[in-house]
Order: sequence, then structure tokens, then C-alpha cells
Amino acid sequence: MSSSRDQDIYKTIDAYVKGKLNESDIERLWVEIAKDPDLLDRLELETGVKKILDERKMSSKKKATVHSLPNWVWHASAAATILLVALVQLFRVETHTTLNDFIVSTIPVDQLEVADGLRSQDFVISSADSLLNLGFAAVSSGDQEKALSIFNEVISNYDEEPYASKAYLNRGIIFYNDGKYPEAITNFTEAATRAKENRMISEKAFWYLGNAYVNTGALEDALLAVGEAYKRDGVFRKSAYVLYQKLSYDLGKVDFEETSSGDN
Repeated sequence: MSSSRDQDIYKTIDAYVKGKLNESDIERLWVEIAKDPDLLDRLELETGVKKILDERKMSSKKKATVHSLPNWVWHASAAATILLVALVQLFRVETHTTLNDFIVSTIPVDQLEVADGLRSQDFVISSADSLLNLGFAAVSSGDQEKALSIFNEVISNYDEEPYASKAYLNRGIIFYNDGKYPEAITNFTEAATRAKENRMISEKAFWYLGNAYVNTGALEDALLAVGEAYKRDGVFRKSAYVLYQKLSYDLGKVDFEETSSGDN
């Protein structure tokens, strides 16, 4: 983010706290923050959030009821607490956001799993590693059919970890990008199950599994998968948190207005 944009965000937040923004400006502010959770780490919002919460408490005419979320949600960092306030604003605006605003449309090629040897000069490349690398090269060159054949070979001939979970994950990514979400779900599920002892692979599998479920309309299943991705506390943690809140809201599992009024 550029320094000039940083300054614009600070000014916008300051105007919000002072009550100087109209509804459309407020909507644009929180949509931007909710879509870029990393922004929260770089903004000193503590003072503004406190004022927002104080105002909500004063305007409440009834005793707030706090609706419980799973315990793991409340282990979030201070940035995640700020994010919840942003989501309250985002989901309550008249122009409702859709789930498509919070999921990935296409999974980047660099998310495919390859041999660990690509990251370490001391690692000895096995036959399974070589196949994973060949599959990655095939996807990168646009030959998905060849890549699927290679990953199938890994699964058939090297049905052990971490090779099998990587191959299933890679197949899931190919199917996801082709819009074949049921097939993607099958492969992501298999990858997550096999990689339960591998936090990085299982996190990635659960995150994309949740996205695939959203694309099929299976929101309850998506909620569970995204929750599992969040619990692994990795690179998808913030994105998983945002999507979890949106799914909870759409499924009627959380009353954000009451939650925000009762939170400190």
C-alpha cells in the first residue's frame, strides 16, 4: 500500500469516528478493510474502535445478548477483534455483500505443492518429488490434462505422505480452476484427511475446500472447512476469519449488532 493511500485511510477513519462520513462513504471504507485484512495490521485503530464500541453501547436500548461463536474464534489477535468491528459495518450496509466477494475465483499456480527440494539445496529428490515437479511444470504450461495424469501416477504409485496429500491437493486446484467444484471438493477433502499431521498442507486444503463448498451452495460444510483452516493459524488465517464471519452472518448464526454492542 502506498504512503499516500495510508494517509487517505487514516483520514477516512478519523472522519468516521467523528461522524462526518455519509452511509456510502462508510460502506466503501469497511468493504476495503474487510477485503484487505492485512490493512488492519498496519493501522492503529484502537482509539477509533473504542469510540465506535462506546457509541454503540450508548445507543443500545436493551441489554445486549452476546451470541457465542466457537471458542477458537475468540483466540484471535487484536487485529481480528478490530476486523470483527469492520465486519459488523460491512454486513449491515444496505447494499449487501455477497459470498463471492470473500472467496477466490482462481487459485494461483504457485499454490500447487511441489517437491520440498525446490526450497532446499540439501534435499534429495525422490521419484515422487520429480513427478510433483513435472506436474507443476505441466500446469504452468497450460497442460492440465498432462498434469492430472502425472498427479494420478503419484497417487497410484506413491500412496504415502506427504506425496499423496500433495497430489490430491494439486488435483483439487486444477478442478477448482476448471469450475468442477464437486471434483475439487473430493480431492481437497482427501488431501486434508491425509495431511492431518501437516499443518501447512491441511490448512491450504481446508481453505480451498471451504471456497469450493461456497461455490456449490453447501454453506454449512463451508463453515466447518473454513473453521478448520482458521484453527491452523497459518497464511490463510485472516481470510478464513473474514469468510467464517460472513458465512455465520448469512446462515443466521450470529447477530453482529448485538455482539458488537456487548463486546469490549
